[in-house]
Amino acid sequence: MHLPLFLFRARERGASLPAALESPDPNDTLDAQLRNECDAMARFALRHGLPVAPESIADLARLISADTPSPAPAADEPDARHRLAALHGKLAAVIAPATPHAVLLLDSHYRKAHPLAWLGPVPLIRLLSIAAIAFLVAVIATGLSPDVSAKNIEQGFLTASGTSLLWNTLFLIFCAGLGASFAALFQAHRYIADATYDPRYDASYGARLILGVIAGLILVEMLPRDLFDSGGMRSFGKPALAMLGGFSATAVHRLLQRLVDTLDALVKGDPAAGIAAMRSAERAQTAQTRAQMQSEIAASLVELQQALDDTASTDDVKRRLAALTRTMLGAEPIRGGAARSNPSSPVEAKAR
Repeated sequence: MHLPLFLFRARERGASLPAALESPDPNDTLDAQLRNECDAMARFALRHGLPVAPESIADLARLISADTPSPAPAADEPDARHRLAALHGKLAAVIAPATPHAVLLLDSHYRKAHPLAWLGPVPLIRLLSIAAIAFLVAVIATGLSPDVSAKNIEQGFLTASGTSLLWNTLFLIFCAGLGASFAALFQAHRYIADATYDPRYDASYGARLILGVIAGLILVEMLPRDLFDSGGMRSFGKPALAMLGGFSATAVHRLLQRLVDTLDALVKGDPAAGIAAMRSAERAQTAQTRAQMQSEIAASLVELQQALDDTASTDDVKRRLAALTRTMLGAEPIRGGAARSNPSSPVEAKAR
């Protein structure tokens, strides 16, 4: 193992190195990752009846057999790694859309005896399940208080005070947390079922719980009471609105953004009028340009007809027709009689 320069000097001075640097974990090597992921993917494919070639399973069993600590003897190590990597790619294609890392995590958790395994196969699912149960118990516990009632909840922050305000606010917060934990747990279970779970996004679920609690409280306390009177949520009570806001924090964010945009339009003025005026001006300009083009083309046709009546030469008529065609296609503007009377181009002079 090649150590960095400062670690090498520290070893020369007799300083002790961390255990992770002195003796690295053999399970963290690339060979160990290939073996473990291939083994987990093969188990996953066989468990779910996915089509895997028998020779691939037999070759993999030889490479990761328990008799050898490495994929193969040292003499055949490069060839064994190549075969193991090829098998890894084949198995990853077979189990898609599941990912090898997710399959390895789920396989390791399924094979370990955890006391809370009934809550979920990974720590994230267990934590979300515990959070949902805690919010549910908190909702029931705060609902037992005599201060929590429909009349007291409707008073809100500005009317209620003291212990009544505290208990009702806690009740609404726990309702919002229950909705947020339900949404997060439902989404995480979908990734577990598809075997596409990635532990990198575990921290985002905690943020979703916090955002859900805030969104539920905003939806029931910060927004005007008559905002939902004309909508389909006019029959919802504050606890139901708190759960709804916690379940979909993005919907509350869009609602607040819509209110901000409306206020911004009131301050700056409605931009629709300016856009309509601009479009009207563009349509008028387009109509004027079209009318001018039609009049120029009509004048050119009249001149061409007069030239035919004056028995002009065939080359002159062809030249005028070509110029008129280019004008109609937008290649060049109409020059009227100037193109007819000024044969300054060498090609036109040669045609004359």
